[in-house]
Amino acid sequence: MKFNSKILILCGGQGKRMGSVTTKIPKPLAKIGEYSILHRKILNYSNQGYNNFIIAVGYKGDVIIDYITKLTLPIDIKIEFSDAGENAGILDRINFARSLFDESIIITYGDTFTNIDLIDFINKHNNSDNLVTIVTAPFRSPFGLVDISSENKVTSFIEKPVLKYYIGYAILNKKLFVDIPKKIIKAEDGNGLISLYNMLILQNKLGSYYFDGLDVTFNTEAELVEAEERIIKFFTIKET
Repeated sequence: MKFNSKILILCGGQGKRMGSVTTKIPKPLAKIGEYSILHRKILNYSNQGYNNFIIAVGYKGDVIIDYITKLTLPIDIKIEFSDAGENAGILDRINFARSLFDESIIITYGDTFTNIDLIDFINKHNNSDNLVTIVTAPFRSPFGLVDISSENKVTSFIEKPVLKYYIGYAILNKKLFVDIPKKIIKAEDGNGLISLYNMLILQNKLGSYYFDGLDVTFNTEAELVEAEERIIKFFTIKET
């Protein structure tokens, strides 16, 4: 089955903590086995019936465009590119690409891999009144968390609680961009997106989709090795 929803893959970051890996290639082209993580993401979404992609480039965008153009992909996959410039923040990249999508867009970071059920994710969003639905995953803190009063009295102590964190996946309704101040859209890095989410919290229009499946990302060379092990293991189990 094929679906019309487009997926916007954010691939504009510089990946400075990746050391020598990102001096030659942007982080989404880092290899996970025989495929780059970007290639794996595209195939994963295509296998779920989603074949329309927008890739928002920035740092070494020409390298990504050249790479994608030369890939042998299934014939029904359609890819468009959006380039807001190397210094654009995340929200600015999304806004710059909005002429390429319709009522809503699925966004995902180019250096993450999950096995999220996109059909369920989209249905949950569409059946809500949220302008944005973000994906959250569980994370057990390795520390005991403490709250302290202004008098330095401990008011609570929780040993290694399970927290929820944002994993870089979301669905955004296009109409929300009409009311976002320009200074928020143009904010650096992820600051604009954070400001938008805080605006929507005040409006009770930011929803959460809980996900506890495979969630892999990397920010350093060591984490890339671990990510490769986890993803290869996932596909090995899947194929057996």
